[in-house]
Amino acid sequence: MESEFINYLSGNWVIWVNIPVLILFGLVAYNAYTRRWSAKTGKHSTNGHITWSGKIPGGRPPYLVSYSCYVDGTLYNGQINLPFLSVDRIIENNSKGKEIIVYYAKKEPGFSKAFRPPNHYQIIGNSLITHLLLPLFFINLIFTFIYWLANT
Repeated sequence: MESEFINYLSGNWVIWVNIPVLILFGLVAYNAYTRRWSAKTGKHSTNGHITWSGKIPGGRPPYLVSYSCYVDGTLYNGQINLPFLSVDRIIENNSKGKEIIVYYAKKEPGFSKAFRPPNHYQIIGNSLITHLLLPLFFINLIFTFIYWLANT
């Protein structure tokens, strides 16, 4: 299988598969990026509440701080990414029911961040990973399998 993968990558198949995929999903990623850009400005914010704060037995991740907020009458949920250090302090300072400020994207309110607006790299990273790199990986995985089936 390894040599088939190398043959796939070195052949014309990879070009004919990836050029349309890169164009299509590149446009999708750019669209997601532009919809989420307004969150960076900090102009769009609302009050939210911590809905859960603590350890989740057997959970992945083991600690979670989640929040909810309303934007234009619709309820949205999010979670706060916890660093490995100072988890206990963050959980202690953000008990369930605490009111917080949530910054959101005007065109996509489901994209939000608590306490401060997301930075440019968080928006780009989220858009690229979820809308370009993951589809590119899975499409190439599928086409590698098809190439292997066609050449065995």
